This record gives sequence, structure tokens and C-alpha cells, in this order.
Amino acid sequence: MTPHIVILSTGSELTAGRSVDTNSGWIANQLFELGWKVKKFITLPDDPSLILSELKALQTLAKEKQVLAIMTGGLGPTEDDYTLETVLQFTGKTSYSVEKAKLRLTKIYESRGKEYKDILPSVFRQTHVPEGSKTLDNSVGIAVGFIESLGENSYLVCMPGVPSEMTEMFRRRLVPELKKLYPRENLVHKTKWLWNIGESLFQNEFIEPNREEFFKEAEWGVTANRGYIKCIFQSTNEGLLEKIINRLGTQYPKIISDDVFQFVHEQLLKEGLTVSVAESCTGGLLGKKLTEQAGSSAYFMGGFLTYSNQLKTNLLGVPKDSIETYGAVSDEVAKAMVEGLYEKTKTDFGISITGIAGPEGGSEGKPVGTVCFGLKEPNGKVSVHRYIFPGNREAIRENASNTALFLLYQSLKFRTT
Repeated sequence: MTPHIVILSTGSELTAGRSVDTNSGWIANQLFELGWKVKKFITLPDDPSLILSELKALQTLAKEKQVLAIMTGGLGPTEDDYTLETVLQFTGKTSYSVEKAKLRLTKIYESRGKEYKDILPSVFRQTHVPEGSKTLDNSVGIAVGFIESLGENSYLVCMPGVPSEMTEMFRRRLVPELKKLYPRENLVHKTKWLWNIGESLFQNEFIEPNREEFFKEAEWGVTANRGYIKCIFQSTNEGLLEKIINRLGTQYPKIISDDVFQFVHEQLLKEGLTVSVAESCTGGLLGKKLTEQAGSSAYFMGGFLTYSNQLKTNLLGVPKDSIETYGAVSDEVAKAMVEGLYEKTKTDFGISITGIAGPEGGSEGKPVGTVCFGLKEPNGKVSVHRYIFPGNREAIRENASNTALFLLYQSLKFRTT
């Protein structure tokens, strides 16, 4: 049976509008990919009475149906972190200090030249969980998460509000527990990415025409990202999902992909290929993305950040007359950049990016968002690609760096098929 899922975010900074709650949406998306849908979001200030009231309401609901409540925030060391003490009041339990977390905290203090006795009680409190609860280790920070009972087959999950700590705890600690508590053995998932297409257009072009044939027995969802949408399909009928994915590939052969970031990383390692970059408008963002995974030093050799025309010429050998004739944002300059990059690095793959990220600098022929890419492949072939990306400066730069990886993905994918 699928639980009634509620996500609670606590923090006065959220209800006052000083911070934006990104945790709830992220958790909901992760849960959907696991086969569960969230019924409600609740945002609460750091007020023990309000938090306690919501927990009691969930406990009452748990008498009628299975409830899964996931709460983030309030497990830190400051005086307004009330989650633990509220849960203790709610359950009537006492707490204990988790030894693993205690040792981690002690080592951090020792590395700062302090001793165990210097640890403040409020800081030490992060290592505590209710007696008898299931602990969720924190491999990024200190605060320990935990799972507490709300009733029969109903649970309250408490995790830190810091996104880096929460996401790691969710993936590595909570997901395995949820799969044990609420098994979905017959549910199959399929995920594909579509590039430079919006959610509404995808729904009009693909979902609506195929609703009768596919989506009476299968569920679908879309997560929008910069440059691509992630399409998620679920059903107990695996054959139906295969038909959906095949239809998707037939309809969108040039813009469909798997997880680009993971594929590029794994394939470059597998084939022993190298890559370098020449960036202008993205300001090093592509290099950052290529080095985010451990082991990337095996394939990423480095690159050039040629933001000015002078450095495009001095470092990459881009002819001055090409810049003067065609402009810095042009197919010709993108091609010259990647050719110059290869002369310097001799890597198997080379990628160049030059564009107009805005908010100024656009023209009728080259509006803000115009970005040109050069791609040099191991066989020596050089291709040029041009896109016009929507959004503000940040969105355009993110779109451009992601799309560059998609172009690399396509080349690697073609080599393996």
C-alpha cells in the first residue's frame, strides 16, 4: 500500500521569506522516481507548539491510513533548533547520544585544537536521537537523522535542513529504509532526458496524443532543468514502458539521452579518452561540471578561459579578422577556438563555447542567449553548433554548459552504437 506522504520544512527563515525551501521539491521529485507521490507540503516556523500540533494531527491521520511524514530542519546547534525536543515531547521519550556522531564531533574539535570539554551542550545536542528510533547517519555534517513511529506502518522521518547534508542522508540512508518499509516490488521505472524542449510542448506533443494508448496504465512526470527535461515513466507493466521509451526515441531521435553527466564520466573513463575546453561566456562552468565527479582527472586535461577577444587570439590563435568579420559569437570563431585548443592540448575531444549571456550585448541577428559551440572529436572531425537559450544570464550560462556536455554525450554514444 502506498503511504500518505507529507513533507514538513521547519525554519523561521523560510516562513519569513529570508530563505527559499528547496528541500521539499527535491525530496518530492526523488520520491516520485521511487514510485511515491507526495500529498502535501507544510512549512513551519521554529515554533515548538506549532510543530507539535502538526505532529499530533499526523498521528491522528495515521489511525486511518499509513502516513509517512518527512521533516527537515531544526536539528542544528542553535537555540531555535527545536525538532529533537519537540519529538521527545510528542513521544514521551528520552534521548541518547549516538556514539558514531559523538566521535565525529570530537575529532572535528580536536582538529581545531580544542578538547572534548570545549564542546558546548547545544552543539553536542546534534548527536542525540530519541530512544528506540532508527538512526540515519550524517556523513557530511554532525546532526543525526532518525525515524520515529507515528502508528502502525506510519513513520516520522527527521533530517537536517542543510541541503548538502539532507540529500546525502536521503540517498544513502533513508532510501534503503523506505524500500524496506514500503516495498514496491512490481513497479518499474524508466527515465529519459529530452534537450531544449519545454514541459508544456512535451506534454502537447507526446503525452496527450498517447494518453489513451499508454497513460491509462502508466504514470508520467517531468522535471525541468537548464537545457533539458527529465521524463520519468512508471508502471507495473514493463512491456508497456518499453513501448513508451521506444516511441519517445522515435519521436525525438536527435534530442533524447540518458543521464548525460553520468554517461560522459563513465564512457570517457571506459575508453581512456581525454577532453579539454575553451570557454568564453560560461566562465569556467563547463570545466567545473566536467570535474565534479571523482576520477575526472583521468580524462579532463584542463582548458582556457578566453573571455576577451585578445586572449582568444593570443592563447587560441583565433584570427583577428575572423572576430572582426563575423563577431566573437559566431560559428567561425567557435570553430577556430576549438582548433586552437587542440593545437595546445592534443586531447581526444575538445569543446569551445562562445556566446552572449546578457543582459546586454544582443542584436537583431544575435539576440541575448545566442551561443556557438565547437566540438573536435577523436577522428579529427570538427563540428559547430548554434543555439539560442532562454532566460537570464545565469540560466543561459547553465544551459550552455549542460548542452556542451550533451554534444559530447552524442559523440560518445554514437561511437558505442
